[in-house]
Amino acid sequence: MENIWTALPAAERDNYIRFHETAYKDDLKHAEDNAIKYPRWAIISGYYAMHDATKLFLAKKFAIKISSPEIHEKAIKALKDKIQDEKTKKRLLEMLEKAKEAYFNIERLKEKVLPEILRQGRHERGKTQYYSEDYSEEKKAGKEKAVYFLDKIVNPYIQLIEGLMQ
Repeated sequence: MENIWTALPAAERDNYIRFHETAYKDDLKHAEDNAIKYPRWAIISGYYAMHDATKLFLAKKFAIKISSPEIHEKAIKALKDKIQDEKTKKRLLEMLEKAKEAYFNIERLKEKVLPEILRQGRHERGKTQYYSEDYSEEKKAGKEKAVYFLDKIVNPYIQLIEGLMQ
């Protein structure tokens, strides 16, 4: 894999940030609006909300840009690296402590939680978006799975990322 990220040029910064602010919110709205009627697309859009929010966080807080190839894996690796920043790590651990009852086992995940949630979201999106040999009624994305994915993975992740951007 080539460089994980590049410096975000000052001339591009505002536009890049505005794009990702709009993209993650659009993706999240699309996911929520379609969880019942089109659950497969809700999962796909939910993951992209996570992905775009991650790129927004990295741009706003660290002035870095993630781009192809392997953009999804690069975003995960950059996030994993950048949350080691002492100020970010402290804020994240405070937020996780408040959220642990609702979402996570903080003792097991600690600061690794964000990259792992993003990786899990990517995995679920991949299972939903691409053909798998078993696409039986039990295996395809249903509304219950989409709602669970949004409630337990996407929304907690977005809340944490938004909190880190404040």
